[in-house]
Amino acid sequence: MKGSPESPHSETRARGPSFLRVAVAALALLTAVAAWAAGPYVEGLTWEYRGRDLVASFGVGDALDRPDLKELIQSTQPVNLFFTVEVVKHRTLWKDKLVVRHVVVHTVRFDNLTRQYSLETQVDDKVTDQRAVGSWAEMASYMKEVKDLTVTSVANLEPSEGGYSIRVRVHVLTNFVLWIFPWDVQTPWVSQTLETP
Repeated sequence: MKGSPESPHSETRARGPSFLRVAVAALALLTAVAAWAAGPYVEGLTWEYRGRDLVASFGVGDALDRPDLKELIQSTQPVNLFFTVEVVKHRTLWKDKLVVRHVVVHTVRFDNLTRQYSLETQVDDKVTDQRAVGSWAEMASYMKEVKDLTVTSVANLEPSEGGYSIRVRVHVLTNFVLWIFPWDVQTPWVSQTLETP
């Protein structure tokens, strides 16, 4: 009938599909975040005393398999993996004390002309290694591992009632949710108890 007021439910029906689209988009975003949260992870953390030094090796899994990281590497931009290793002294009735921290940075840059990957390692901002490799497999093997890092001297590990731990975390990259909010892709800390020599 002409001129008759619209049903009060017509506005609700019109908003229904719009609300559904927003809900589906939010669910897709949450699913993507949950999938990203599943990896990466620290793997192969080992340590030993060699003479007067504590030496550790560790790596990261499910980092270079990420499609976004692969695309970034192949785009010729430099890509960094940050490995943080710490030794912590546990104290009864006090906050844990940080004994030492090292940050190892592996950097890769792909060269479109030579089809090679230039690799560099820095430990605490000092370059310790540079090389070039010709295949993705060689590059990935280098990037995902830190081998035989001298963490600290035994002299820094005095007998302690609470003991010591070594822990490692790896920062893979910073994503942006909806291109606005930064979101770090990194592993949780992985920790092992240290036996003092």
